[in-house]
Amino acid sequence: MFIWEKGELNSEQEAAIFEEQSTLIIACPGSGKTRTLTYKIAYELARLNSRKQYVIAITYTNAAADEIKDRIELLGVDISQLWIGTIHSFCNEWILRPYSLYVKELKNGFKILNAHDSQKIIEELCKNETNPSITYYDCQFIATIDEYKIANLDTRKHVAIGNVLRQYLKILRQNHQLDYEQILFYSYQILKSRPVICEVLANIFPFIMIDEYQDTKDIQYHIIFSIAKAGKTKTKLFIVGDPNQSIFETLGGYPMNKTKIEALTNLHFVERHLENNYRSSALIIKYFDYFKTFPNVIAAKGKFSDFQSVVTFNYTVNYSLIEDEIARLILYNINENGISPNEICIAAPQWVHLASLTRKLMVRLPDYSFDGPGMAPFARDIDNFWFKLSRIVLTEPSPNMYIRRLRWAREILNELNSAGFGSEEITNKQLLKICNSLNINEEEGISYLVKAFASIMKELNVKISYYPSLQEHYDSFFESSEKRMKMLLDAGNDSVNTISNFRKVFKQREGIKVSTIHGVKGTEYDTIIGFGLLQNWVPHFQDVNGIVNSKKMLYVLASRARKHLHLISESGRQINRYNPHGLLPTSHLIEYEFDYNDEQI
Repeated sequence: MFIWEKGELNSEQEAAIFEEQSTLIIACPGSGKTRTLTYKIAYELARLNSRKQYVIAITYTNAAADEIKDRIELLGVDISQLWIGTIHSFCNEWILRPYSLYVKELKNGFKILNAHDSQKIIEELCKNETNPSITYYDCQFIATIDEYKIANLDTRKHVAIGNVLRQYLKILRQNHQLDYEQILFYSYQILKSRPVICEVLANIFPFIMIDEYQDTKDIQYHIIFSIAKAGKTKTKLFIVGDPNQSIFETLGGYPMNKTKIEALTNLHFVERHLENNYRSSALIIKYFDYFKTFPNVIAAKGKFSDFQSVVTFNYTVNYSLIEDEIARLILYNINENGISPNEICIAAPQWVHLASLTRKLMVRLPDYSFDGPGMAPFARDIDNFWFKLSRIVLTEPSPNMYIRRLRWAREILNELNSAGFGSEEITNKQLLKICNSLNINEEEGISYLVKAFASIMKELNVKISYYPSLQEHYDSFFESSEKRMKMLLDAGNDSVNTISNFRKVFKQREGIKVSTIHGVKGTEYDTIIGFGLLQNWVPHFQDVNGIVNSKKMLYVLASRARKHLHLISESGRQINRYNPHGLLPTSHLIEYEFDYNDEQI
């Protein structure tokens, strides 16, 4: 039985956890959504009455899954009957691997194409399309329940993009490979054509949790709801999120309303709200409340609720001076407000706006560390075996990381089994011991990993070349790392290939964070500095629903702040000759008659 001390949860959170029916939770920022989800999972795990049952939790990222796993284990609850991860991982493990024989294209086996190899194929195909010319980033597509849909909103490019995608999918069929969107497509087709599989899974899953439901795609809803519907009330759903933070609409994510959810599942849902914000000051909450697109209540209840926040908006500084202005705000917050550098975040609409700024700030403020684009020396390909092993190799043994590293070790051993190497006699503790015992005197990051991987495989008696999937992942990992390394070195980041820089990739948050607005969602900082808040960027010029979506972007950005918020719509930014006077500030900011504190700084 799982119980908790009085005061660990508020009455709203406890009511959600004790609810016996399927539940839709509308959670405002800072309301303890992850805490509520964690306790609900722990509560339902403790109530399982069969060793054959699993509680399923679908998260938007693997990082979120790791955090929730850690929290549950710290609560002292056994997680052996918990499956938690992204929807793609869920589909691969529970639907594609066991039932791929029912799909003609997959019955002879398949491999998941990693992000690096996918990009390489598409980039090569794009070279043949010159009228108009297109890039890899133009060629994203979305799986629906019936077909694949081009994600790019510029219809002038659709013919060229269609040509590339048809050739791309043909290559994948020939190589027995699957793109991430195809994982969703084929999973739904299997469930649709074989309803008995939905019934089998429903008997195994008494509870399915969905985190950040506002970022869920239509086909993802249909996959999960097909299983829940087949359970005929045996499978309950616990769906959590904030419709105001639905900023992945261009990728197909949206918050499905309660009526449609009930129609697709044949289940009755109880709607509950988490309205208490424990993160931000009352002034910060008052500010971002203006940008709501969904009418929920947000109340300041945390220890910073009465904090005297500073909220500023600068729309006069020229873009050529943006580095000076952001450096000034950083020093003001550190020196005048006593904010820790680790609690400052700089955010902009896109990565392209951040990379050069990060390098300039590193030179401008050499006494401070920065965590941002241009810092990571290799791509975060979370499905690559060697990326997973690098997590253990590059993290220091410590009590607070022990449980997580132990879990990572178990994943590595499972991957070795899947590759064909029998690792049943090796325990995760033994693998950790091997990794912890590495003694490699090498300052260059890539060389360090090559030697570390070789040493570990030697201890395990694994010859990489004997296992095709391991060799493919190995080649892809280092090829993509070398490509990324060259790009960063060419951009002037001379220290990128040092082992100390490699270790930063998996360290707990360290230094001033630099991120996109999308990337900062789900985090919180004492001070948020947002720039590039301009028409055509927020909202993006291709966004057909830009007025609403730009509100959501501003809502997400502002609601990350605990204490202070600085917004910048710099002047003079130009994207073409049709904007001779530069881009204008995002219209919502101009229209918002807020009493800013600019004169205080």
